[in-house]
Amino acid sequence: MLQFRDDSTFSVQNSFEGFLFNSIEQIHFQSSGYPFCSLILFDKEKSVARLRITLFISDSDATSPLKAPFGGFEFDNTIGTEDIFHFLFELEFWLLKRSIQKIHIVSYPYCYNRRHSELVTHCLLKKGFVISEHDMNFHLEISSQGDFESGLNPSARRRYRKYRDSFQFCIEDNPDIDSIYSLVKQNREIKGHPVTITPEGLKNLYQTFEKSFKTFLLKDGEKVIGSAFGVKISGQILYYYLPADSYGYKRYSPSISMIGHIYNYCRESGITLFDLGIATSKSVPNFGLIKFKQNMGGKVSLKLSFEKNLLC
Repeated sequence: MLQFRDDSTFSVQNSFEGFLFNSIEQIHFQSSGYPFCSLILFDKEKSVARLRITLFISDSDATSPLKAPFGGFEFDNTIGTEDIFHFLFELEFWLLKRSIQKIHIVSYPYCYNRRHSELVTHCLLKKGFVISEHDMNFHLEISSQGDFESGLNPSARRRYRKYRDSFQFCIEDNPDIDSIYSLVKQNREIKGHPVTITPEGLKNLYQTFEKSFKTFLLKDGEKVIGSAFGVKISGQILYYYLPADSYGYKRYSPSISMIGHIYNYCRESGITLFDLGIATSKSVPNFGLIKFKQNMGGKVSLKLSFEKNLLC
């Protein structure tokens, strides 16, 4: 029998490759002194964690993550429904003993691991959790035999063919974060969307996780007309973060060219999933963004959030 255990010191090694946002480095980055607990199913024979979730505690609430696109449960392929039910029973008992009354969990998109996502969803719903948010996430599947162009809709394909070589694509090793942030802010303001990170926050994030970041730029001569970060979530997954392009170049569709170049980078780097992110906000669809990501050949998968009042 696997043992439920508190491993907030992260002294026990995981038996699985975890995602960046649930790594010990990310947990400490998110917390900034905020209290958290990391709870595991411990395999005593192998001395490894077979399952793990990290929760941040605020008064009577527990949440995963605190400040990241997702947190949630991670586990290896030996874990089944009985193990998850056992863990959830022990987890609720552990939280109630510490006067925690409510728990909120944001899971990773189904496309990251469909089998694990389906297991977690089934078990959480059976244990009385409710789906608090249901977002639409889009991704591109990368294969050595496939190509970006074949997945585009006809109109996007024509524009891609026309403008893909009009500007210079580069991977910047020493990016000017301030100028990139300005482009992102300008782009978001035109579209009526806020930037949810400060310039200082972006610098800190980049400097702390520089090894997991790639900075992609699209240039017209020396002028940057498009930018995006690629965040390596795992060995096989790249996340499209803070994409932006210059409004004055809109007719050249720089975002299509940028995504095409990053797709090719993924293929050359052995990355099999390019995560384009959500096209909803708190379950509310952004129809323009949905259409754009579909036109890029993006495949949709669910990204679910769960919550439960432990006193009910």
